[in-house]
Amino acid sequence: MKRILFLLFVLLICNAFSSLAQVEKGKWFVAADGSINFDIGKEKYKTGSTTNSEYSYFDFDFNPMCGYFVIDKLPIGLYFDVYSSSRKDLDDNDKSTESQFILGPFARYYITEYKKLFPFVEGRVGFGTYKDKYSGGDTYKESYFSTRIGGGATYFFAENVGLDLLIAYDYDAYTDKSSDNGGKKSSSTDYKYIYGSVEINIGVVVTFKCK
Repeated sequence: MKRILFLLFVLLICNAFSSLAQVEKGKWFVAADGSINFDIGKEKYKTGSTTNSEYSYFDFDFNPMCGYFVIDKLPIGLYFDVYSSSRKDLDDNDKSTESQFILGPFARYYITEYKKLFPFVEGRVGFGTYKDKYSGGDTYKESYFSTRIGGGATYFFAENVGLDLLIAYDYDAYTDKSSDNGGKKSSSTDYKYIYGSVEINIGVVVTFKCK
């Protein structure tokens, strides 16, 4: 009886970690790519032996991804990047608020499996907006375009839960959409800012199938 139970246990373990079970067609893919941050606090400065509070702040950053395995090893879906930050000057109560929202498609392809480690390549394109508003009434706006391509690996330490590592090149372009001339936009004042960077992200991946 003990041998039968042991064999059943081994079969269950083997089935849970069977080849490509985590990345098979028909499963959903959810990931926290990069960071989930929530921060409240105060910035202080020190002069001699005197310490003063200069700003209070609130920061929120959330970067989820959600997709579907259209074939084995290939999830396709959408990613979001939601960021909000507010600052308040404790001396004169002046406030500033930043917000950013990006939405776009992504695709990831898992190349192979090696002992629960799944190397992959990934690409994505995003479009969004950025706004910086001040209590005095001034508002700074930008439209946002982003692309990312890179590679990494997911290590599934549980049946459908894995740790993600991604190394990618980001290309980001911001276009100034601030208003002038009494609130009317003048195309002659458009400015574009372009950035290229290499980023390393660590996150969590969950795959599951809805019955």
